[in-house]
Amino acid sequence: MCTWRAPGLRGGSPRGVTGAGTSPRHIHVGTSGWSYSWNPDGLRWYIEHSGLDTVELNMSFYRLPPPWMVKSWARLSEKSGLRWAIKIHGLITHRYVLSEKSYRFWQVFIKRFEPLDKYTDFYLLQLPPRFKPTSHYIKRLESFVKHVNLGWRLAVEWRDPAWYTGQYIEWARRLGFTVVSIDSPIGVFYVRSGPYVYVRFHGRMIWYAYRYSAEELREAAEKILGLGGEAVYAYFNNNHDMLDNARMFKSLLEEALKYEERGGGAA
Repeated sequence: MCTWRAPGLRGGSPRGVTGAGTSPRHIHVGTSGWSYSWNPDGLRWYIEHSGLDTVELNMSFYRLPPPWMVKSWARLSEKSGLRWAIKIHGLITHRYVLSEKSYRFWQVFIKRFEPLDKYTDFYLLQLPPRFKPTSHYIKRLESFVKHVNLGWRLAVEWRDPAWYTGQYIEWARRLGFTVVSIDSPIGVFYVRSGPYVYVRFHGRMIWYAYRYSAEELREAAEKILGLGGEAVYAYFNNNHDMLDNARMFKSLLEEALKYEERGGGAA
């Protein structure tokens, strides 16, 4: 059973989170990729018909797109205003596991996406479940954060629940990277380590093949908006239901913010 867990120390307020309770000014909702059965015509269809303004690029975890493709995405983004979150290659996260061996490939990776960088709000670093909060891995992550020097644009997703405590959220705030909130079978953790809330919806009872109910999304929206910050970025990674759920969630967030603007109180 998955339950929402408040960020921060047990029995206390979230550490490293300022402005909690004041709703963010901007919301961006998208899907994790766009090549699914619900999309008949690629990225152009996503831009023109999805009703969403951001997207996570997942293919970059498996392979680097050719330069011409990155440039074409940049041209489409310039015209449409589409914002990106680019997933960092698995060679860095899962094979070299942020060791110094990964640094050389990082330079290749970031160079490839240079044409798209001005439209990219985040680089997503999804770490494997074996990446636990041991002194060994803490040092590796700290060194990598300093090496890439992305600031809050580096969004780190942990797949071990032990990381989602006040101690490590505060540590992330001090280092200056964004902790990714997750809504997933291993737990539901909504946190904010800096100016932005970055949430990934993977499904609850099962990974990916899960459809969120309106009530689940309404509850999630309330808690996520309650974290405050400058902006919320939410991405749905639940395959065939991601478009419907993303549209629903965007509508819920917009309604909540409008209600607050009319004087209805915090969302």
